[in-house]
Amino acid sequence: MNIKPRLHMSPDNVRSVAVIGTGSVGASWSALFLAHGLEVIAYDPAPDVELRTHHFINEAWPALVALGKANTPKPPLDRLRFVATAAQAALEAHVVQENVPEKPDLKARVLAEIDAAAAPEKIILSSTGGITPSVMQASCANPERLVVLHPFNPSHLMPLVEVVGGKHTKPEVIDWAMTFARHLGKQPIRLNAEAKGHMTNRLQFALVREAVACLIEGIASAQDIDAAVRYGLAPRWTLMGSLLTLHLAGGSGGMQGILAHAGKAIEEWWTPATLPGLTPQIVERLTAAADEVSSRQPVEDWVHWRDEALVSLLGLQRDAERQAPHGDTEHSTQESA
Repeated sequence: MNIKPRLHMSPDNVRSVAVIGTGSVGASWSALFLAHGLEVIAYDPAPDVELRTHHFINEAWPALVALGKANTPKPPLDRLRFVATAAQAALEAHVVQENVPEKPDLKARVLAEIDAAAAPEKIILSSTGGITPSVMQASCANPERLVVLHPFNPSHLMPLVEVVGGKHTKPEVIDWAMTFARHLGKQPIRLNAEAKGHMTNRLQFALVREAVACLIEGIASAQDIDAAVRYGLAPRWTLMGSLLTLHLAGGSGGMQGILAHAGKAIEEWWTPATLPGLTPQIVERLTAAADEVSSRQPVEDWVHWRDEALVSLLGLQRDAERQAPHGDTEHSTQESA
């Protein structure tokens, strides 16, 4: 007898998501799922978790409305319910979205519980920011349906998600995750190989490393180091990535032109500075730098400012993308952000 393979539910037909862990990432995902009309079945053992999650979603909702992702003035919190165990959430929902803290032993236990409870055709999406999917798959009896869907803070606003399969992930599961991300208005990128921290954190922390080196070496103040990024690098990066930026720096000669003109200097510039570990002295310097760049104002105030400003910035980015001189719109932010 030929046994037909189990088919995964179409991303368009998903009506409920199990959100395992509702810290800042899980609550942010929950807000986005609710904005797209999905039911959220949540589990988190932390005290007062329902109150804190409701507060987060209420705070996040105005930005989702402003971006056109939510079409109700208030979040439909009646579509969010908490259950007693991760297994129950995984059993009841159409797809599982896991946000357990980056502690391998804890994540392994929770994933094993989810995997045992969820029917084998259900997809398990992990938000892990650094653990490779193959490591997590070791905890699962059905490893082929686990895939990383790594968002960026704040998850309900930032378009990018990294999709990463492990050694046992089926190709159709990776395709499913890419389609589901687009269905949520995300801009997914497919990573072809596993790496600690995936790819975007690797890019991000290369810049963070050099910012810390400039601070420790006394090259500039914390305020001016951040200003260099905000006013010198970030405006262009809103429109194009590092490789296209470098290509355009070569004028009509493009990439070959800039490398021929400044290749030796570039080699010196991109050689990473050598830094000691996070010694108490460096932690103290970075803490003082944080006070400087934040003007000692509460983090909550900065988060409100960031989220409100992101709405305008993402709108400008989307408008600019529509006018970009490329014929292939498959990868455009406008299509899916």
